Amino acid sequence: MKKLNTILFALFFLSSFTFMYSRPWRPDQIPNGQKFSCSNCHINPQGGGPRNKFGQAVEQLVAPGSTQEFWSPALAQIDSDGDDVTNGQELGDPNGTWKAGQQNPGDFNLVTNPGDPNSVPTEVADNNSLMPAAFRLYNNYPNPFNPSTNISFEIPQSGNVSLTIFNSLGQVVKTLVGDELSPGKHNFVWNGTDDANNNVASGVYLYKLTAGTFTRTMRMVLLK
Repeated sequence: MKKLNTILFALFFLSSFTFMYSRPWRPDQIPNGQKFSCSNCHINPQGGGPRNKFGQAVEQLVAPGSTQEFWSPALAQIDSDGDDVTNGQELGDPNGTWKAGQQNPGDFNLVTNPGDPNSVPTEVADNNSLMPAAFRLYNNYPNPFNPSTNISFEIPQSGNVSLTIFNSLGQVVKTLVGDELSPGKHNFVWNGTDDANNNVASGVYLYKLTAGTFTRTMRMVLLK
């Protein structure tokens, strides 16, 4: 019995040490991450337990317990918490070019939490100064993907917008958007189904954005 208690204590100590070790370095891998520390990724501000939407996106990019770098332009361009502001804009690095170990970008006082929809930059709440100045289609994330991927784009003015998925033969697979949209950033999720809601096969697919005179097509890969 004494031996069993010793083993259980050792396992508890090891897991506690691993958790304590994992907490300090993760916020250091996102720009200005120390402002909100563990609550950048977790519902519990002390860390551990359920992850918020931003934390779930990070979880897809790193192996459990890994210290690999994950901040990137693709992650920066996503609006994880659905507050109409990208992760990069919230963390002071809208283009996702910051690297771990570099000086934090932007104004630390204006940094908001990419995992909290109630945490929004003041300039967005006051005067919507982050309104896009041009049309832009972002790389989908994740890519390759399974079972779904996010497709984001920006439009500087309202108008009819079409976002369509094609297969490698140029055949229409899915129409994600075919409507008039307001100016700003928009994000849509493709779950790997066609217009009849049938699952499509693995392979290379194209997504095309048409808004006014702007047209752009990009590639993505579905892996199953």
